Amino acid sequence: MRSPVLRVRNVAWRASTVPVLEHVSFDVAPGELVAVMGRNGAGKSTLLDIIAGLRSPTEGAVILAERPLDEWAAIARARMLAHLPQSLRADLSMRAEALVLMGRYAHAARWFESDEDRQVAQEAMQRCECLEFRRRTLATLSGGERQRVFLAACLAQQGRVLLLDEPATFLDVDQQLQCFSVLRAEAERGTACLVVTHDVNLALTFCTRVIILAERGVARDLATESALDDPAWLHVFSQRLTVDQGASRPWVRYE
Repeated sequence: MRSPVLRVRNVAWRASTVPVLEHVSFDVAPGELVAVMGRNGAGKSTLLDIIAGLRSPTEGAVILAERPLDEWAAIARARMLAHLPQSLRADLSMRAEALVLMGRYAHAARWFESDEDRQVAQEAMQRCECLEFRRRTLATLSGGERQRVFLAACLAQQGRVLLLDEPATFLDVDQQLQCFSVLRAEAERGTACLVVTHDVNLALTFCTRVIILAERGVARDLATESALDDPAWLHVFSQRLTVDQGASRPWVRYE
């Protein structure tokens, strides 16, 4: 395996005096697509915010490309790391293409976008199947269409690390599959991808690893290719999950 580009070391975070995360540690290497999973309130979004530099850990550290995150200047960090939060506010009068071009700001050498910036933005929109919306304002798009534009903006940023908090939110089934296919392809290009999802089967189908948060820490860190050899970890989510061994590949079903 290639050397990790992201290291999370003994990270903790508290909301006032209430512990949310404690002693969280893991590495992510280029080319990995890692699902972060857990029940509501397990600290998934908080963890991604800490890695993105939006929250400071109460304890521990995040190491990005062998340097502590707090030593990175904001512009340099933005060139390395792109973050799609769980909820994102945007000016609804903005055109979709303009929002995607915002992902290029960290690379801009002057006030106006270059031909390269426009080309990168167009390719990102094509990959997310939202190029047809380029001239439409965000207010005219559905929630799922808008989510595809937000994902395209993250791809246009061309970071070495992608942090995506429930990127399939609002997407129909076909677009959920397309979203995770795009992320798998991005990982195969050498990007380190960390994605929060609640869909166990999407994670097992497309991701290389699953990190499960429970009891304020990492309960399990599993390679997806062998995760269902011992499926007891599914009970972290619900006692109603079982594995169907009768399909062409093991599949998690609901009772």
